[in-house]
Order: sequence, then C-alpha cells, then structure tokens
Amino acid sequence: MNGHEQDTCRTTIFASNEDAYGHRYREHFFLQYKLFVESVNYTSDLKLKLNTFFLTANTALVTAIGLGFSSQKPIDSSVWHLLLPLAGALMAVIWLGVTYSYKQRNIIKLRIVHCLEEHLPLALYKTEWALMEENHDSRLKKFLFSADLFIPIVFFVCYLLFAVFS
Repeated sequence: MNGHEQDTCRTTIFASNEDAYGHRYREHFFLQYKLFVESVNYTSDLKLKLNTFFLTANTALVTAIGLGFSSQKPIDSSVWHLLLPLAGALMAVIWLGVTYSYKQRNIIKLRIVHCLEEHLPLALYKTEWALMEENHDSRLKKFLFSADLFIPIVFFVCYLLFAVFS
C-alpha cells in the first residue's frame, strides 16, 4: 500500500478506538474481520460464476454463428448475420465491464484486509499479495494474471470479424 492508502485506512476504517468501544472491542474486531474476509471470498465466487455464465453464453453464440455461416442453407436473413455478432459484441463489452468491476472490488477489499491486518498478529493476505507480486514480475506473467480481462476482448474481436465478414 502506498502512503495515501495507509492514511485513508488509518482515518476511515476505525469508527472508534478500543477504550471508547469497550471490553468486547477485540472480539468484535476479529468477527468483523472474519466476515469481511468471507465477503472477499463471496465476491471471488460470484465473479467466477459470472465468468462461467458469460463464457457459456458466448460459446453458444459463437457456435450458432458458426453453424449459420457453415450450413448449406444459411440463416434466411442477412440481418441475422449482422445482428448476432453485434449482440455478441455487446455481451462481450458487458462481460468485460462486469469482470473489471469485480476485479477492482476485490483489489479494494484486499487492501482493506491489509489495513485490518496491521492490527492482527499475522498479515497473511498482505504476505500472499506481496509474494504474488514478486512472482508476477515478467510481462507474460502479468498478462496471464489478467487473462480474465483478456478473454472478453478476444470474443469482442471475433464478433467484430464475424460482423465485417458476414
């Protein structure tokens, strides 16, 4: 975390200090920490489910477009040859936006976890994040780490090519 993020954590994350809160401060702190970590996991699971949905929907649409182009008797209207790829391109843009949004949300959630870990005995998530950054030092590794953003772009380009060459 940079200095600005640390300042934001220090000034906004704690609604009260231990003395003002009372004797159950540490217990409630840990419970809130556990709930927040569960929300990080929930967000990751939801992102995975949405990616599965969009991948399945896009695969089905590409298959339908491919069948329409390859059959002896193509789909009766050339409008469908343009409409289906444009619908797919729109779906790919929505997928990219949703994926980016969930990715950013998880990054922010993990930064909040890092703030909370400053007040816990172990900083496991912060250590994991630091080790991941060390292992993703090359451009190829960074690209593969961001592949979930790249896949909707590939589908978008495919749909544009389908629309242009239909």
